[in-house]
Amino acid sequence: MADTQHTNDIYSDVWVFTEIQDHERVLEGALELLTKGREIASRLNQRLFAVVHALEAEQYLPVIEQYGPDVILYCSDRALKHYDSQMFPDLYELLIRERRPSIILFPSTEAGTDLAPRIAQRFSTGLTSHCTDLTVMDSMEHGQGLLAMKRPAYSGNAIATVLCPHARPQMATVQQGVFDKKVVPGHTAEIIRLPFEYDISKLRIANLEAPVRWDKPKVPLEQAQIVVAGGRGLGSRRNFEKLFELSEIMGGEVGATRVPVFNGWCGEERMIGQTGRTIRPKLYLGFGISGQIQHTASIVESDIIVSINNNADAPITELSDYVVTEDANNFLCRLIERLKKEKRT
Repeated sequence: MADTQHTNDIYSDVWVFTEIQDHERVLEGALELLTKGREIASRLNQRLFAVVHALEAEQYLPVIEQYGPDVILYCSDRALKHYDSQMFPDLYELLIRERRPSIILFPSTEAGTDLAPRIAQRFSTGLTSHCTDLTVMDSMEHGQGLLAMKRPAYSGNAIATVLCPHARPQMATVQQGVFDKKVVPGHTAEIIRLPFEYDISKLRIANLEAPVRWDKPKVPLEQAQIVVAGGRGLGSRRNFEKLFELSEIMGGEVGATRVPVFNGWCGEERMIGQTGRTIRPKLYLGFGISGQIQHTASIVESDIIVSINNNADAPITELSDYVVTEDANNFLCRLIERLKKEKRT
């Protein structure tokens, strides 16, 4: 316990990797983490830092400031337009060694889940990935003010609470959509610009052209009010693509379980589940989805869940508000026809 207290004296403050999405806006998941980070930092009587590396980063600072950071550390340069798996860890390593944060939180995005383990390895510390909750706890055995990181375990059949009592920083990646974001009215932050002094010639990989973007949802799945999702039961890419027609009619977005993503029926950005998105729509329609725990744990907060499956005993039926026991493809086609007819009349 004494060793842990000594560690806490050396390391202090809560950091959030404040990611910029598509060079256009602050990532929603980062704003959610700033809100949660504010709660954790206040509980520990420490400061909350938003850390931003981006092209023209200054334009995002007013939005970030609204979500409660005490300090915004930002670095702005053309070289930071795209995440780089060598440059970003190098920059973060220098910053962490200089300022010694106790906790660092990352959204579970492509960039966040690449950066976090690289930093954890460099500091020989622990990392808990794809967390679904974060709290602060005191332990008679391990010390006070520890970050308790909760995540699914045993294929989602249990929730594990993970502590990192001796090494610092304590680190976690967090599923987007798990926490609410909350503006702090009238809040102001200390803003510190970091010089960009990275030697680009050190990079072992050069980007010859801009990364190709996914055909991303018009609205991020975490924010969609209506989600129509498809699973293995749809049988083919051709059948799965009918979901896009349905979502267009209903004004929603398309989601998927692991199988359609792995089969190439849609992009990885549409996967709902333990290693994908966590959603809370007003209406969720699941076509041909059996309902493995990795998927259902990420839709449980939907207001209304409708499942369409020819298996009346599928696990998802226990979670559903309405169950349609029918072939998912037949029902999907008839639903599209019915909605089109109603729109015409």
